[in-house]
Amino acid sequence: MNSNTFILIIAAVLFAISPVKAESTGGMTLNDCLVYARDHAYDNRLNRLAEADAAARRRIAAAGLMPYVGLSASGNLSFGRNIDPETNMYDNNKTVATAFGLNLSLPLFDGLVSINNLKAARSAALRQAEKTRADEDAISMEVIRAFYNVGYCRTLVRQMEEQLRRDETDLSSTLRGEQLGTKSGADVAEMRAVVAADEYELSNQRNLLAKAFLDLRGLMGMPLSDEPLDLVEEEYQSGAAMEANPRLAEARLAVKEGEYELRAAKGAYSPAISLSGSVTTSYFKMMGGGQQAATTFGRQWRDNMGQYIGVSFTLPLFDGLATPARVKRARIELDTRKIRLEQTSYEVEKLTRSAMLDLCAARDELTAATRRLDAEESAYKATRRKYELGSASAIDLYTSGARLATARANLEGKRIQLKISEITADYYMGRKLIK
Repeated sequence: MNSNTFILIIAAVLFAISPVKAESTGGMTLNDCLVYARDHAYDNRLNRLAEADAAARRRIAAAGLMPYVGLSASGNLSFGRNIDPETNMYDNNKTVATAFGLNLSLPLFDGLVSINNLKAARSAALRQAEKTRADEDAISMEVIRAFYNVGYCRTLVRQMEEQLRRDETDLSSTLRGEQLGTKSGADVAEMRAVVAADEYELSNQRNLLAKAFLDLRGLMGMPLSDEPLDLVEEEYQSGAAMEANPRLAEARLAVKEGEYELRAAKGAYSPAISLSGSVTTSYFKMMGGGQQAATTFGRQWRDNMGQYIGVSFTLPLFDGLATPARVKRARIELDTRKIRLEQTSYEVEKLTRSAMLDLCAARDELTAATRRLDAEESAYKATRRKYELGSASAIDLYTSGARLATARANLEGKRIQLKISEITADYYMGRKLIK
């Protein structure tokens, strides 16, 4: 037996133990991990900030429909020759003058640009919410795979520990057999090599388990630590809620947003009408001795108050062809988003069909893997009995054990694949990943 074949057999024996059961009922379930990732994963946190930014942009767009009210004030101190505001003649007095105003402007019509901008901003906010949900789902799927990968690696470690104990027992039996003359020195050497390989592989599998925990923590946004997580595998139960696929919903909202942006761009061709008005007053006081007492501030506020109201009309005639260019660009963007909607719809349908096919295949493969395991267990028991009676060699025992290990590994892999396929199929059927 060459070294490569021997290493392959050792690797296969890692799977010789049945699936691991949860040891604690107080650990993190899969749903707990998904909730933690939803709240702490870095991409999810960034997406929530993007949602807040989209909401702020929506409020800014809404402000374009609101009236503007402003309060203005000014003041100056005049020296030397200047105009007396009472006589409208030049004098040499020093004068303190102030002016106050309350200004208001209200857009009446702008070709519905502001309204369409507001609708586009609302669609953008909803679109960002769907993008956040889609990204959360993508992260959740990664967490699901990482969660089961931890369980798989943990199973390998425990299988290797059990395999090491079993091979150490077989080594002790082989040593006693050598003393009794029923086993050869070659059998002892082979069993020593098996035990040494088990020790090496156990160290390797423990390292893989530590990396699996690290990957899970990283996906969840959990503080990094060398301490293993207490994970509990429960029976999968699909979420009750039904909803549209977020990627498809995002693409539809992108088209709607593009339609509003095109309307807003076309609105720049229309005239703009706005209403404006203000209330103003001024106050002045001449400084210096021997001057006539100034009028009180209250009186000047009343006597010098002025009001006006007006309507402005603006008709765009030529802006360097900027408006036609914006309209053309908006139309191209809308057409692009429509194609992306078709593409997303096609991809989602394809993924849905693929998920259903994977689910059916996983069920069939699990059934076949169970039948194979039953057959390999029977064969291994027979070979082990022969080894104990001296009619089979250590290689025969190890080869039979490798086939059994491969069957158990295959069964465990199909069991996990079935769980992931069930979750994936339910997701594409519209069920939430997080309960």
